Amino acid sequence: MRVKIILTGAILAVGFWSCSRERLSPRPHELAVGMEAGPSTLDPRLARDAYALQVMPLIFPGLFAAGDNLEPKPDLVSEYEQVNETTYIFQLRPGIRFGNGKELLGEDVKATMESLKQPGLNSPYAELADRIQAIEILGRDRLKIMLKEPFAPILVQLNLGILPAELAAKSTSLTIKELIGAGPFQVESFEPGAKLVLKKNPYFSGPEPYFERMEFRIIPEDTTRLLSLEKGEIQLLQNPIPVDELSRLKTNPRLLVSENPGINYTYLGFNFRDPILSKLLIRQAIAHSINRDQLISCLLKGTVTKAESLLSPRHWAYEANVPAYNYDPALAKKLLDQAGYPDPDGSGPKPRFKLISKTSQVQQRLWIAQAIAGQLQQVGIEVEVRSLEWGTLFADIQAGNFQIYTLTWVGVVEPDIFYTAFHSESLPPKGANRGQYKNPELDLLLTRARNHPDRAERKVLYSQAQKNLAQDLPYLSLWYSNNLAVSDQRLIGFELGPGGEWTGLAHARWRE
Repeated sequence: MRVKIILTGAILAVGFWSCSRERLSPRPHELAVGMEAGPSTLDPRLARDAYALQVMPLIFPGLFAAGDNLEPKPDLVSEYEQVNETTYIFQLRPGIRFGNGKELLGEDVKATMESLKQPGLNSPYAELADRIQAIEILGRDRLKIMLKEPFAPILVQLNLGILPAELAAKSTSLTIKELIGAGPFQVESFEPGAKLVLKKNPYFSGPEPYFERMEFRIIPEDTTRLLSLEKGEIQLLQNPIPVDELSRLKTNPRLLVSENPGINYTYLGFNFRDPILSKLLIRQAIAHSINRDQLISCLLKGTVTKAESLLSPRHWAYEANVPAYNYDPALAKKLLDQAGYPDPDGSGPKPRFKLISKTSQVQQRLWIAQAIAGQLQQVGIEVEVRSLEWGTLFADIQAGNFQIYTLTWVGVVEPDIFYTAFHSESLPPKGANRGQYKNPELDLLLTRARNHPDRAERKVLYSQAQKNLAQDLPYLSLWYSNNLAVSDQRLIGFELGPGGEWTGLAHARWRE
């Protein structure tokens, strides 16, 4: 009831502001965007969080990008040839220039790739460099990459942003002045946790962007972000949008609400080093205690789709026939009893055990964590929800300083994500196996799948991997989020990316 009262107050406040104040007019060729949190870093060799990955293509394009069908498509590359299972030749597009005017050449690609394995850098992409046997420069804008062994996801992983060679040589994180890419925009200023300002790259080789300057403002509070939008202080919001506000926002003639199916995957993660959560029966009990259908219909208003795998159903490697965990609190209680955690006082207030759940300070995510905690309480599990500033939350998860947490994978297009998230050798910072889950059979499947050139065989391997993961529950799949955006109705040409990427801003403009 308390949440409902606060939400009603927020709605009244928004209505008051929208009626009592004139909306600000945006400056010509400038755009202000609201975000609930911001990137922890913009160095393309280090950036791994969702907020960085969504904004990075505007600044640092790679050799390839994700196409409309989630397949890799050439970006900085004009054409390429796969000579054999381990050798590729790439021709760069002519006339590409960095934000400092320097031409992007094969030596810059080579230097960026080789920099990933510098010991002092601790790049989460170091494995990409380890897979490369050699890089040979065939000409100013032509190069050959030779792998140590076949590696099917190589083109997808070559979406890494390219740096000028002299900056790639640095073994420490780049300063703001050194954040120079070849994208349509470059960094003007960056205040982590506050704002990111981009300016047009005067040397960009593609279609000239309309906007001269874009400011991404970090506004953690949902109500404040909406107030800023309705007053015209910002002109665009994208995921997450408070779903309770959608119907009202759609009736506002000054705003445009856009929605399309997304591939971003939200999950509940478990720490396998925890003596309680390392038990499969406990994880299964938690899975059967969470009523995802209720959360989706009541809390998220149908703006998400229930998930059973990290891959979305539109992906070529998706496996639908996996163990599912339907809401069954009676079964959950039996599993907890079998695991050695009987209810100490029957229907009394004492819990079977206590857990700490970590989430971000975004209001919607906090409500989700609290709702899950309430459902777990019904089977005797007490959960303390801790909402943390994004940088602190991500650092804790990377360090393994958690019991359970909720987080979202964004823009998943390559099934090798399973290796990154679950292989026993993918512990942070090298990979994203944050719960330290280990399964030798899965390791073998994922290694074979990433080294096999035949897609049909890879699909078979990934199908089995998804079944194993659904059985072992290192993650409890929650849902895939629809992409939502609310903008000033005068903003046209902006298209939502499948993973919430901001790439559509390179083609957006104000209506004449």
